This record gives sequence, structure tokens and C-alpha cells, in this order.
Amino acid sequence: MMSEFVEVAVPLPLADALTYGVPPAFASLVRPGVRVRVQVGRRSVVGVATGLSEESPPGIKVRPLKSVLDREPVLSEELLNLGREAADYYLAPIGEVLHAMIPSGLSPWGDRRIWLSNAGALGLARSAEEESVLAVLREQGRVRISELWEAIGDRDLHEKIEELERDGRVVVSTEQRRGARYHAAVELAPGELSELEERCGRSAPGRQVVALLGALGRPATVSELTATVGCTASVVRRLIGLGVLRQFTQIGKLDLEHHWVRSENQTVIVLREYQQRAAETLQSALDAREYRAFLLAGMTGSGKTEVYLRATERVLAEGGSTIVLVPEIALVPAIAGVARERFGRQTAIFHSAMTGLERQQEWERIRQGEARVVLGPRSAVLTPVRDLRLIVVDEEQDSSYKQDHVPRYNGRDLAILRAHRKDATVVLVSATPSLETRHNVEVGKMKRLELEQRVGHGSLPEGILVDLRREPGSHRPGEVHFSDRLRQEVTHALDQGDQIILLRNRRGYAPLLLCRACGDDSRCEDCGLPRTLHRRERRMRCHYCGSTTAVPDRCPACSAEALEAIGSGTERVEESVRALWPEAGIEVLDRDTTRRGEAAAVLERFARGESQIMVGTQMVSKGHHFPGVVLTAVLLADTYLSFPDFRAVEKTYNLLTQVAGRSGRGERPGRVVIQTYHPDHYAIQAALKHDDAEFATEEMRFRRIFHYPPYTRMIQLLVRDTNKGRAERTLGEISSRLAEHPKSGGIRVSGPAPAPFERLRGKWRFQILLRHPSGHLLREVVSDVVQDAAARDLVIDVDPHELL
Repeated sequence: MMSEFVEVAVPLPLADALTYGVPPAFASLVRPGVRVRVQVGRRSVVGVATGLSEESPPGIKVRPLKSVLDREPVLSEELLNLGREAADYYLAPIGEVLHAMIPSGLSPWGDRRIWLSNAGALGLARSAEEESVLAVLREQGRVRISELWEAIGDRDLHEKIEELERDGRVVVSTEQRRGARYHAAVELAPGELSELEERCGRSAPGRQVVALLGALGRPATVSELTATVGCTASVVRRLIGLGVLRQFTQIGKLDLEHHWVRSENQTVIVLREYQQRAAETLQSALDAREYRAFLLAGMTGSGKTEVYLRATERVLAEGGSTIVLVPEIALVPAIAGVARERFGRQTAIFHSAMTGLERQQEWERIRQGEARVVLGPRSAVLTPVRDLRLIVVDEEQDSSYKQDHVPRYNGRDLAILRAHRKDATVVLVSATPSLETRHNVEVGKMKRLELEQRVGHGSLPEGILVDLRREPGSHRPGEVHFSDRLRQEVTHALDQGDQIILLRNRRGYAPLLLCRACGDDSRCEDCGLPRTLHRRERRMRCHYCGSTTAVPDRCPACSAEALEAIGSGTERVEESVRALWPEAGIEVLDRDTTRRGEAAAVLERFARGESQIMVGTQMVSKGHHFPGVVLTAVLLADTYLSFPDFRAVEKTYNLLTQVAGRSGRGERPGRVVIQTYHPDHYAIQAALKHDDAEFATEEMRFRRIFHYPPYTRMIQLLVRDTNKGRAERTLGEISSRLAEHPKSGGIRVSGPAPAPFERLRGKWRFQILLRHPSGHLLREVVSDVVQDAAARDLVIDVDPHELL
């Protein structure tokens, strides 16, 4: 018989949580935030309990949940509420939102094994309830705790297990996971130290072990005890059998030093007057212990990082926690090195490039309050920090904060929401704030803190414009080209012993391998777009679906030996740089480098001056502080301008401004060379002249005239299907429903139409864009329209950042 019911959010595309019955054996264990195993159709899945009730939904036959997997909630009430709000706002399934908030592979308590110790096997039960537990373990040996719960059906089983474990009568261990370093560990059983020593008998080594653990005041590994006392492991095993010691298995601490760059700057930093004003404003906000939102703006190199690190110091001094978000994994090592130097073991990093075990270790340290400064990209905003006081979103304008798969949340916006719900302070940091953030400042939703100057001796770099239309010689747009002026600047910088950053925002060798005989361009069969040539690994790679093929010797279509690499990526730029300046040390930083786990090493070598030139994608443009860099160059500034995306101009300006800002941060004045086919474009001119106000005025005017964010809210509806006609018909049906909705009159509808990239990953793509000043109205209408739409694969993207 089931005494109560539980709502369970499962990681499936379901709008609401499902209701299950709670058997009496699990009644004391089920709480919001714990994971449970349930049956959905014929599938057994793990979901998260979101709430309890005493009544079942009318007219529905309720299944019982199968098992409880956690001894305590893995998601706090705060994170559950954040997940619910995120699901409502982004029109995402609640189960998939909560699933994204838990590290993959986190070992459930209910999956842990339990077995009898020697003391438990030989001793007598002290009660009938205890005997029922011991009897199952004698009969079945090692079992999962969830299986024991099922067999016993006892409401208080959880407490009995803890009591038996404290007495050393059972052993509870984590499920061993591949790659983990497990250590046998022991701790003293409950009781007075003198009594435990007496139970050792005449064994002098045994007494020494007990005395050592008493002096340490903590558990110790078996190897630590035997090495210190000079005894064998059999002595420890005997003490476990006597019930003097309790045994358990623990995972050794993983060394994460390879995930950060060591900080070379050990000098005490004295804040300038404008930095001090900003720091004092943030400190006042933190002292108020209520929600405050700030934009910390200022030119690149103006000391924004130092200001928010001072605020973090204030938070830690008062026992609170801080989350610092950065847009790219490649930016984590540098800020982690600085934070580790200041905050020691209180620093945790969290991102997808870490191994599963590393993420689990850091997540547990954060949840237990051991780590109070959390650094990482967007997923770090979902970590279970204790007593959250401050969230920092560095480079807040970056589109990487927007997730491109379910749940399609924006890490920056969730940071604002979480800070608001926790009465915390949120600081958005940028030298080139997004237009949405600028607008929020204008309407009074956040306060702007401006840093007017560069710190130290640094000054903004001199801008040098190269009009590629007037360059001598034949070259195609998109190919790597070093103008005469750029060659002179690089050569001069190398002669002076300076460092250089070269930006080419394409990875690989060339974006196109073209047959001059028949025109074949090695298109991906699933995406209909050309594959990129990666010469280093001799693969043709589709950057949209990830599929690869070998580099052909002849044209696959006509067998002609007429293949030519067209355009350039970071590999080709590196090749050209090595040919032009063979004596220079060269590093490459792009997504391929990050995927291979080399980003931290590349940045550390460059920071130490072991290399002179860094070639990279947009990863080189943000957040890095290299005082030795005197020259930066954008090999082609027009990459985004031709994209059919209303944010293309903003992205271009941000990229140019950010990469220019890497130059001239030391004592020597910097220079930035911008090569372009559109020298008169207002975004390029504003970046060249460091005129942020001019760019914002022009771009805001464009957004206002054409009703784009921040003056409206937007939702993208994208249908994907392997059948082109079916995709068109499905979106046509949704379009008709939109037109018939009673509240759709004021909504601007673009489409239905093919997406700019009409076919990706084997599916045809058609989209509708909806715009209206009220985001709430848009979400209400979309929710009504798509609730029973017959779309096989419908993407609902609220506040989209990419429309390709």
C-alpha cells in the first residue's frame, strides 16, 4: 500500500513531472531533490523528486517508484526552484533542465554496495529489525542499498544502516568507477579512546593504530596507518573485525593543477581611484545583502578583473560564496591560476573538458562548502554553492553563454535570475557590453560602473587599417593574406622582442577543398555544407555534425587530380607564419587545442615568453592578460558581416575590440592591424577608433527600426525532419495555429521559411521567428500553439543568439 505520492521529473521531453506512489519502505527517504528510479512505459529511468502530495491525480493509475538513490537531496530547494523557473521561461522540459544541473555519472547512494564486516557476520543482532538486515546480507552477500530497501521494506532502514555502519558491523562503499583511485580507509568506532585501546588486547601495534587515529582526529587510509606505525595491513583488518575501527572506501583527491595556469604576478596591486570607487560600490551592495545588479564596464586592460576579485575577497571574509563565469573553457586556466593563488583550496573549477571524476570531485567540494569560489563557463551557474553572495559574468556579451541544445538557457540571464532569488549581487563585466545589457542600464534595471583608464603604463593600441581591395597581387577573399604593412609590423615586433597575437576565426587548414575540374567541394552528406580540411590530422571534418572522412588524393566525383584548398584556417595561418618567420616560436589556440586538453599548456608557455606568436580563433581575443603583447592583428575582419543574422555586426565589433585590447598592456605602446574588404563599415571604424559610443548609437538605431532585441523579445521555432516536405507541412500547420491564436495580433512573424543552413545533420530545417515587446505574451502564445503540434523534432529557442 502506498501512503503518499511524489512528483518526479524525468529526463524526457515531457512538459510536466509524473506522479508515482511512494511505498512505505521509502516514505522517510523521499524528499524533493533526491534521485529516484521509476518506470516510464517499458523504460526504467532515473528522475528527480520535485514534490510530495497525499493525493494522486484523478483518473490515473499510479505506479510505485522502484527505488530511492540518494540519502540526501542532490538538488537543494533553491536549485529546484531555479530549474522550475528556467523550464517555464525557456519552454523546456523540467526533467531535462534538472538533469542538466546534476553532473553526469554522480554516484547515487542507493547504488552503493553494502556487506557484512567480520564483526557483523560473527555478532548477534540486538533487535528484530537489525536481524532482518543482517539476514539479507548473510544470504545475498554484497547488495545495493536500493535492493536492500526493497527486500526489507522498512521505513527506518536508512537510520539502521547508518547505525550498523557506525558500529562497524556493515561496510558501505561507493560503486567503483573506471578511472577512480580508490583507497581503503578507516576511522575509530564510537566510544572512549581508552575503551577502544582495551579492546585491542595485548597487540601493541593495534594500540598504536588507535592512538594515532585519536591524535589525528580524522579518518586515515590503511596505507597511511601502516607506514606511520610500521605494522602490516593484517593488524588493521583485525581491529576492523573487533569493531574497534570502521572501514570504508574513499576516492583519492584528484590533482587538477593541469587545469590552471600558474600566476606569475606576486606583487601587491594598489587600486587606482576609479577602481577603488567601483570596488567600494560593490562592497556596499554586498553589505546590503539584497539583490543588486551592475555592469562593470571599461576599456580592455582597465582592471575590471581586480575589482571583482576584491569583491570576492570580501564575500569570503564574511563566509559567503562566489560564482565567476567565463564564456570559454580556454579562459578558465588563467583566472583559475589567479584565484588559486589568492583563495587556495577554496577555489573550484567546473567545466565539460574535465573528466567525469574531476567534475564529481569539484561538485561535491562545492556542495559541502569546502569550495566557495567556483570558476567555469555557463554550467557553473548551476553548481550547488552554499550561501551565495556574488555572481560575476565576465565577457557577458559573449554568445557562448547561450546553450545550443536542450535546455537552451543563457548562463548570463540565469546568473541574474539566481542572484535575484538569493538576494545576491550580480556583476556583468565587459569592455563591449551586449546591447541587451546596455538597454537594461538605460531603463534602470542595473547600474553602470565605468573604469575610464587602463591600469599601469598601458594605453589603447594604435589602430592600423589595411584595405584588402587595394592590396597588390592576386588573392581571394577568405584566404590567408599578409599585407605588406602587416609583414612589416610583425617583423618589427619580433626584432624588438615583443609578442604577437594573430586572429583568424576559422579552425582547420581550409574551409573548402575544391576540385578545379568539376567544382565538387567535398560536402557533408548529412549537412549539405562543405567539410573543412584539417591537414594535421589528414581528415575532412564537418564542423556542424562532426563527421569526418579521409582527405582524398583525387576528386571523389570525377577522379581528377585537381583538388585545391580554398580559404584559410588557423592551421594554414600557422603554416604561413612558420614560412615567413621561421625563427619565431608559434602557438595555436582554437577549439581543437582545447579538445586535446592543451589549452592551459599553450597559454602558460606564451605567458612565460617561450613563444612569440600566438595564432588562434576568437579564443585569443577575450580575457587574457599578456603584458608582452605589443601587436595584434585581425587577418580578415569581415568573417561575420555577411552572415544572415541580426547580431552579425555586433559580433564583428566585439571581436575586433576585444582582440585589439590584448595589445599594449605592458610598458610598450600597442598596435592593432585590421585587414578588411569593408573599411568604411561603421563597426570596423568604431573598433579602429575605440569609439564605443558611436557603435552603440548606430547599432541601437538599426535594432529599433527593424524591431530586433533589445527593443523586442524573440522566439525561434525550428522544425527539423529527415523528410523535407513533411518539415515544411509541419511548420505550415504551426504557422496556421499562430495566425488563429486570439493573442497573436501584435506579434511580428517572419516565416515560415528555410533556415539559412537548410540542412544539417541529415535533417531539413525550416523556421519561424516571432517578435513582440512582451516576452511573457510570446511564451504564452507559443506554449498554446505547440502543445499538441505534430512536429517530430521541434526546437523552441527563447531569446536565440544564433539564427543559422
